This record gives sequence, C-alpha cells and structure tokens, in this order.
Amino acid sequence: MEEKFVRIFPNNVKKYLRNSMFGTQKNKEIEIPVFAQLRNFLSQRNIYINTYDVSTKKPPYRNIHFDLPYPFPSNFPIWKIIFLNRRKNILICTEPPMVNPFNYMKIFHTFFIKVYTWNDELVDYIKYFKTNLPKSSLGIKTKAKKFKEKKFLILINKNILPFYPFKIFKPFGKELYSERIKAIEFFEENIPDKFFLYGKGWNKPKKYNLKESIFGFKKYSTYKGEVGNKIELLSNFKFCICFENLTDIKGYITEKIFDCFKARCVPIYLGASNIEKYIPKGCFVDFRDFGNYEELLNFLASIDENRYNCYIENIERLLADKKFINLWFEDGFSKFFLEDILEIKQG
Repeated sequence: MEEKFVRIFPNNVKKYLRNSMFGTQKNKEIEIPVFAQLRNFLSQRNIYINTYDVSTKKPPYRNIHFDLPYPFPSNFPIWKIIFLNRRKNILICTEPPMVNPFNYMKIFHTFFIKVYTWNDELVDYIKYFKTNLPKSSLGIKTKAKKFKEKKFLILINKNILPFYPFKIFKPFGKELYSERIKAIEFFEENIPDKFFLYGKGWNKPKKYNLKESIFGFKKYSTYKGEVGNKIELLSNFKFCICFENLTDIKGYITEKIFDCFKARCVPIYLGASNIEKYIPKGCFVDFRDFGNYEELLNFLASIDENRYNCYIENIERLLADKKFINLWFEDGFSKFFLEDILEIKQG
C-alpha cells in the first residue's frame, strides 16, 4: 500500500499535541488507548497519523478534525488550515452542542468533505455520516463481584455546569447537569449511608460560577473524593447513576454506560432517547420509567439477588457479542477509520 500521512487535529485539547494523544504513558486517561491502537493499526498499513504540530515528509492525505476549534485568536491558525484545505478536511463531532455549539453550525461544514456525528437525526449518508464515540476495552474482562459484597449506589461525575454563553446557542437537547444535582440531593437526604458521590470539583466552587465563588458552595456529606481506577471503583457497587450531559437527542452515548458494563455495575441511565436501539433494556435501569426519585429508590431497593443477577447476565452476554464489540470499541473503530473515514480498502 502506498505510504500516506494523515494529520489529526485534537481541537481544543492542547495536552494531546506533539502526538501525546497516541501515547499510553504520559497520559493515563482511559480513552487514550483507542488512539494508540489506531496509530499502530494504520502504521502496519503504511498510513502514518500525527497531530498537526508534528512535521511529516509528505503533504497530508487527509486532515481529520476532532471537533471544530473554538473561535479564539489562539485557534486562528487552525481555522486558516480549515479554510484552505476544504478538499482534504474531515470533521468528527464528538462534543455535544452544550459543550461545543460550533460543531453544529452548518455554515462551517462547507469546508469539510464529510462530517461524522453521533447525532442520528443529522445522518443522511451523503454529507453527514454516523459514528459511534469509540470506547476503550480496558477493564472489559473485570469479574463481577458478589451481590452481597457490593455497596448500594454511586454517582461519578465532575462538578461542572455548561459554560453559560454557550447555552444560548444550544440547537437541540436538554442539559442534564442540573438533573445530577437533583439526584445527589435526593439520595444524600434519603440514603446518606448507602449513596456515594465521587468526582472532581465537589470540594470547591464550580468554574464560571461567580455566586459560588463569592458566597461559597454547597458541601455534600456523601462526597468521597476523586477517582483513581474508575472501573475498579464501580465494580464495588450494585447501581450507578448514569446520566449523560444531555437528553432528548438520539445517538449520544458516551463512555459512562460502558464503564458501568465493564465494571458489572447496573447503570441507571438517562441520555440518548433511542438508547434501546443500541443497548438492550435488560442491561440497564431506564430512569424514564419512574415518575420521581422516590419511585426509583423503591424499585432499586426491591431488587433481590436473583433479579439483580439477571441484569449482570444480560451485561455479560452483551460484552460477549462480537458485533457489539466491533461497533463500539477500539478494534472496530480502527477498521472504521481506515475503510470508512479515510476510504481506503484493505487488500
């Protein structure tokens, strides 16, 4: 196969530059092995990927942008590359509109050959193509712990709110940041000895929140600190509050529910409105089935060991399904990147 070079633009994430996004040592984030695997897979086929700030001996075959850059002066050089290379550019939208509304402004899409998105409602297979947000298989072979050994309920999330100016640009979806707060406050009040809160930022004011910076922030007695090994931590719990960053939108499924599956922890899910298209309902508790948190708590408390193990068995079957694994995890993503995104067929 002819030697080709591909430039990767991990826009808005400077720590991934100088090829750091392909490493496995410097950056311990759980999704990094996805791109380490991708780079290894492509190099075996004479295709070499580098972040755009690393020089190569040939001009790029394609420029792959993970999300559009924010229109800040520091990003103007990247925007110039986008405007001047419209026949080489491909956009992969990973962030939701609440985080990056510029991803969904179609005027910018004219500078790209193709746009890949998780959003099922945009996909037309002409300009807009479906991609699942790739997941790492690290921890996928975690063994389920016994029902009686597990604690009851956990929530793991950063304590953040969407940057306020971006709210006015939100074209679709309903944010769930505030819904997580409702969940925390309910379970802290009703089962403080059975509910555990983890994640960054719960011990300080939220970013961009002037009120909390001046008058102080609410402290939660159930907060236990930041997370080391997320999968190992989750494996010690029966249930996890698993809310995406937004709902009322089709196809937005992040690592949250997959981390629960890998840990053999049953997720209480709220997010993609068509989640059952991708995940069998027997693998999770659907938050939409309950009128309020009290109904949810009563349901969870009623689940005995036999019924709980049915959820775990369903999760085990799902993780043993090769078609499912290829659709969501790194090996399948590498093949998809080669044959679909780059349109290079294997010999």
